[in-house]
Amino acid sequence: DKDSSTPLWSHSMVGSVYQVAISADGEYIVAGGYDEKVYLWSKDSSTPLWSYDTGDWVYSVAISADGEYIAAGFENYKVYLFDKDSNTPLWSYTTGHDVSSIAISADGEYIAAGSRDNKVYLFDKDSSTPLWSYTTGNRVYSVAISADGEYIVAGSWDHNIYLFNKDNGTPLWANTTEDNIHSVAISA
Repeated sequence: DKDSSTPLWSHSMVGSVYQVAISADGEYIVAGGYDEKVYLWSKDSSTPLWSYDTGDWVYSVAISADGEYIAAGFENYKVYLFDKDSNTPLWSYTTGHDVSSIAISADGEYIAAGSRDNKVYLFDKDSSTPLWSYTTGNRVYSVAISADGEYIVAGSWDHNIYLFNKDNGTPLWANTTEDNIHSVAISA
């Protein structure tokens, strides 16, 4: 809680924890890592509401503002979408390589993924078929999406930062930097 440095609870995982995310309302926490599982917790208990085992490392997790939808990216080249009420995926999609980064709009309608297959993907929550994908010049290590899902930003090891509109897989612009891009963020 913000008023104390003493944890409300903790949960031990096997190996590294690669990423955690919390819903905007603070009610739900999702995490994934080396133990090959996605976990979902309520803020009120260290016992997970559920976990999902894929048999591969979990590189990236994201959660909608209300905690209703959870997206995850894996070493097994897959993007998964879950509903908070079940550890059975709503759908999955296989990319061409490890999924390094995942982001979800606040309302859970849109999911962006960045993969080591050099691509940025955008999905609608209702379909495992991408709305579009865009091939960069190298691995995509970071994606972010605006709260309304209208804009997607991606960072690639081709030294470029790309900005997309959700309606078109052609970048609005790209900015070339002097080195690999490891992390991007976008305002709500």
